[in-house]
Amino acid sequence: MQEKKKQEQPEFRGGQVTALSVQKASPDRLNLFIDEQFLMGVRREVAVQHQLKKGMQVTAELMQDVWRDEVVFKAKDAAVHYLSFRHRSKKEMVDYLSGKELFDEEIVRKTVDWLIERKYLNDNEFARQWVESRMRSRPRGKAMLKWELKQKGIDPDQMTEVIDDICDDDLEIEGAIRLLQKKIGHKTLEFTFDEKRKLAQYLARRGFSTTVIKVALRRCISLANLDND
Repeated sequence: MQEKKKQEQPEFRGGQVTALSVQKASPDRLNLFIDEQFLMGVRREVAVQHQLKKGMQVTAELMQDVWRDEVVFKAKDAAVHYLSFRHRSKKEMVDYLSGKELFDEEIVRKTVDWLIERKYLNDNEFARQWVESRMRSRPRGKAMLKWELKQKGIDPDQMTEVIDDICDDDLEIEGAIRLLQKKIGHKTLEFTFDEKRKLAQYLARRGFSTTVIKVALRRCISLANLDND
């Protein structure tokens, strides 16, 4: 299997900067020409950072550094866009950026470190919001919550602490009851052994423990009987 190319790099060369012209479509970007030949487009921030100016003599090594900084900016833009939809775990961000052919391992690491330093990424906060959202809109048992957070790369001790802090027994039982009531809907059940078994299996598939399932079923049946009185 052919290894995928990580970067479409220009051919780095030294020489004299003969032009730094503003791109018509992107005023914040400049076209960099070396010895009258176009080399690459760069952001103004990168050009300022490397003190690029017309008439300056540059080396191939410097141009490679400029390119790397340009790609880091692209990685940061991609990361911020990815975060605009919802919070992400560190693993989700690493996987997302690593899937972009332009970003190699070093650039991914630098970008993730930058996000963590600025608190755009915080696995503890991500885990809390994930659990709170789940229990509010799509209840899950503790076992399923732990499995989901594991897939997101959350540290086991961290996920246990967050789940135990947010999802106490009463909240878990309440969530299970809400799922049962939504599952039953307007159907009339006699709560036969077979019906109760199917409802219990439904909750078990969503990570609820046997103890929680028994309590939730008992309370759900009691509420249904009160409604039928």
